[in-house]
Amino acid sequence: MRTETMLAIYDNLKKDHSQKQQQKQIRLLQTILKVNQDVTRQGLSIIENSEQETAEFPMLWKGLQLARNGMEPRDIESILLNTAFANEVDLMESLLIIDGVYCIQTMRSPDTTMEWLLSHFCFPAQEQLTQCLQDQKLSCCRPLSRAEIEELLKGQDAQGHRA
Repeated sequence: MRTETMLAIYDNLKKDHSQKQQQKQIRLLQTILKVNQDVTRQGLSIIENSEQETAEFPMLWKGLQLARNGMEPRDIESILLNTAFANEVDLMESLLIIDGVYCIQTMRSPDTTMEWLLSHFCFPAQEQLTQCLQDQKLSCCRPLSRAEIEELLKGQDAQGHRA
């Protein structure tokens, strides 16, 4: 995210550090990483199946739809920033969504996405979040199994191009 965007967000969005908001941020991280895993394995078209998973985060769903439709990353960032301002979305939630959508759209690996998103938190919080995500059995680095690779290859052969 550009520095000027970061400054605009920081100065103009509310900052909620309540425990309830922090729990929401953990759910948001889990949701972004789950969608990221799915997209990395199955392509951007799988976003269509993520509406229910993202129901708690309408701004995330909006960004994923824009990414699925092929909009440019800078345009998506601007739209999401406007959405955050118009809906008074929390600062941290906005940052996580904007960067999460970018990582998903550019098909970054889930472990890279996790590091990128955790960089918004102080070191002690990063350690706690990492542990929490591990407790949830969220695999950010697991390579595809042989069966998953074979399934992807079947899909590629059936369609005559990459699934």
